[in-house]
Amino acid sequence: MPSAEYDATPKEVRNFALVQIGMVAAFLVALFFLFGGSDADYPPAWLAVALVVPIAVGAFFAERVWLRASPLSPETPPHELRNEAIGVFAAQTVRKFFYCFFAMIIPACAVTFAGDYGGWPLVIAGFPGLAVIGWETWPTLRNTSMTAAMLDSQGAESHLVESFLDA
Repeated sequence: MPSAEYDATPKEVRNFALVQIGMVAAFLVALFFLFGGSDADYPPAWLAVALVVPIAVGAFFAERVWLRASPLSPETPPHELRNEAIGVFAAQTVRKFFYCFFAMIIPACAVTFAGDYGGWPLVIAGFPGLAVIGWETWPTLRNTSMTAAMLDSQGAESHLVESFLDA
């Protein structure tokens, strides 16, 4: 039986997602202006595509995080099952954030530092990157259902989806 990796509530998971999206957006805006904003030339199309491809790779790996959840034991008391399921989901949310964030920020910053494109690489990677971070980390019905399917696969009833719908 997996132990809850985090002691969290649905509200805390939502707050984490909101704070991370806001902080990443603020960080990208600050870097954009630090590197001259839009004063430089726009990068070539091949470079724009090269900045978006790692984001897609990060999303691919983030989509597979829920598959690593170990099923919960049906003998565990219901209240503990629910808390454990939320903890596992919170840990998965953190992992998904890191996959998406690093896939976006490392290539964008490398091109920004090494190239003469001003802040454009941050814009090119920032918009789709933030969209992917939001899609993967926000506790939507889709995200909670996929984790619940893995956690409940041996007969446990974690009520993970209901935990986020009720909160």
